[in-house]
Amino acid sequence: MAAGTSPIFEAAVRVLGIQLTITDTTVAKTIGSIGTNGTRIDSIMCSTNDTTAVNLAFYINDGSDHYIGVVNVPIGSGYTTVARVEAISTLAPILGYLTIPTGMTLKVGCVATMTTAKTTDVVAQGGDY
Repeated sequence: MAAGTSPIFEAAVRVLGIQLTITDTTVAKTIGSIGTNGTRIDSIMCSTNDTTAVNLAFYINDGSDHYIGVVNVPIGSGYTTVARVEAISTLAPILGYLTIPTGMTLKVGCVATMTTAKTTDVVAQGGDY
């Protein structure tokens, strides 16, 4: 079969999000569902109201977690005068996006336990093919 000769574009906007708390200690959680024909993630915005920096480990899961990188979210990112963190620049520095096929998921977890009563939000934006 011949390779695709036509460009394929995102057909539907997709926004995925998850909030991590102390109860999610170091357990990777799925950020959201992937579209029927796959999803392209163009941005992953990370913010926290934690009083200590939060390191987030990202994984692609095909039944097993495959580590793709860690992103540091400084104290108060997105909640104070500290800007929220764009994770794509760390996770996909060359392409500037991640493509997640159908049947796989994008997951995130804290590297260490968060502070009690604090939250970290991870919001991914892109589109379904």
